[in-house]
Amino acid sequence: MANAANLEKRLVDLIDEESSFAIALTGEWGIGKTRFWNDFYEENHINLGVNKYSYVSLFGIDSIEALKFEIALSTHETTQKKDYLSGLKGIFKKSLEAIDLPKLEGTGVTLSLSKGMISSAMSSLIGDTLICIDDIERLSENLDIKDVMGLVNHLSLEKNCKVLVILHDVEANEQFQEYKEKVFDEVLILDESLTAIEKLVNDNDLFATYNKFYQVMGIKNIRFYQRVIETFYTLTKNLPDTLSLVSKRQILDSILIIRLAYDMPNLIYGGLTFDQFVEHCSQNALALSDDYFVGNTNKAKASNEEKQLKKDIRLKIDDFFKPLTERFLIRDWGEVIVSLVKDLSINDDQTKSLIDSDIMTEAKILNDHQHDQLLTEYHSLNPSKDFIERWYKVAKERIGRENLNNLSFYYKVLQDYSKEEWAASFDKKVREHIVSKINQHNGITDLDSWYFFGRSDHERYYDFVKNTIAAHELNSIGKNSIKDIFQRYYQHKGCNDNDEMFLSKLDQEILSEIIWSDTGFDSRERKRFILSILLHPNLSNKAEVRQWILNILNDQIKYNSHSKVPIQDWLNYTNNLTENLDK
Repeated sequence: MANAANLEKRLVDLIDEESSFAIALTGEWGIGKTRFWNDFYEENHINLGVNKYSYVSLFGIDSIEALKFEIALSTHETTQKKDYLSGLKGIFKKSLEAIDLPKLEGTGVTLSLSKGMISSAMSSLIGDTLICIDDIERLSENLDIKDVMGLVNHLSLEKNCKVLVILHDVEANEQFQEYKEKVFDEVLILDESLTAIEKLVNDNDLFATYNKFYQVMGIKNIRFYQRVIETFYTLTKNLPDTLSLVSKRQILDSILIIRLAYDMPNLIYGGLTFDQFVEHCSQNALALSDDYFVGNTNKAKASNEEKQLKKDIRLKIDDFFKPLTERFLIRDWGEVIVSLVKDLSINDDQTKSLIDSDIMTEAKILNDHQHDQLLTEYHSLNPSKDFIERWYKVAKERIGRENLNNLSFYYKVLQDYSKEEWAASFDKKVREHIVSKINQHNGITDLDSWYFFGRSDHERYYDFVKNTIAAHELNSIGKNSIKDIFQRYYQHKGCNDNDEMFLSKLDQEILSEIIWSDTGFDSRERKRFILSILLHPNLSNKAEVRQWILNILNDQIKYNSHSKVPIQDWLNYTNNLTENLDK
């Protein structure tokens, strides 16, 4: 096997020799054999040691005579990059095919030629020619491969031609092994397409990303890379020129993975569909985001079997792409790419939003790259000297972006490296994040939502999350109960035996929310409602509550200066809520 540069050198040497030959150019499907040969001829046609050249595809040819005719018709001087008379020759060919010779003879016109004779006459002119025969795999059922190989052998031995046959290596092993041994003087194998890909990309900065994907994933199909290039161009052509190289590389990374899943999902594992790939990568992106854990609390719990199936599919996807990335998530630009690949459309609003919000900041992308690099170092058992310092810095920036299993793992590594102070600081930030997310959520949170894919052995925040949710629920229930107590007393002067227990949980923050909330009656009655709170018989700390109300009213004046006059007037009338409370 040989790379493109070595193959080119070998072909030049072979063609420059005086002796004729028949050689096979093989390689795996899609690696770009035809492109390689066409590029080779274009770059070397002037200096080749032959004067005539012919390229023929077997597609659509259904007889050996037709093949000879095509070879003859396609022959042109090697001083030309291509056959500039191919158009005229095509017209001649169609005209010849349109002639009904028997009909003409029946009218009294005597012709000494038949189509076969014309083809034979033209074919007899073939000699001392460099001939490329392509698309062996697309051979017509009416054309026997034995006849084709016999013609190749005849052209090489009898016509002093130099014949190159392009064929798929797998097909060659199964169908053409006999002919490879008896007909071909040499078999050249093209086993890389990176050289052609580099020419297609024509961008040194971006080629590094293609090169990494090519080397790590082993995908050599040149048509795949052509589609990736087209997708990248379609997406980025209308983006601002200020888009950083890091952002472009991030977009290209996502296109390569998403395009592979769309074009060749069975490479990931048999039976996978693109829709399944999108579902599980998108779902995992949500599951690994704390924003998802505290949302959608009414979502029905999936059965253990369903959860395990989802986990198995996700693990297969992760295992396939693990040499390239620790975890692939479809989010942000990834969602735009999926829409473009699947539906051939771009969501302009979403794209504009991504650009305007600068969600793909260079710092965020660099953090992702640093994160992947750190995981690679750790799992390869070869971390650098400054590994743990970099780990701590990156880990802090992952809070809010990773699930609690991963955050627990970051903490564990800090502990294992005996970085107690860093571990404590990191742990504090994680707990603050958990509290913030739970308390800002409107409604009862679901503990299972925090552990969509279960808990790892080193997960450390389960009890803390459970207790925080319980406290949040108790606080929410208590707040609503206290509001109900005050409303019931205001409207009906009603009291219950357990009112005092709930009112003991009253504080200034809860009281402020109750006063400014929708109480279900005319807002002009707010002053009377506030006074009724102070008059509730089960309120034991009335002096403290009165001061809370004064503080709340002063905060309202600061928030809305227009409130100062009516509030001050009312406080003067009630002597700061100490008089005229029952009027």
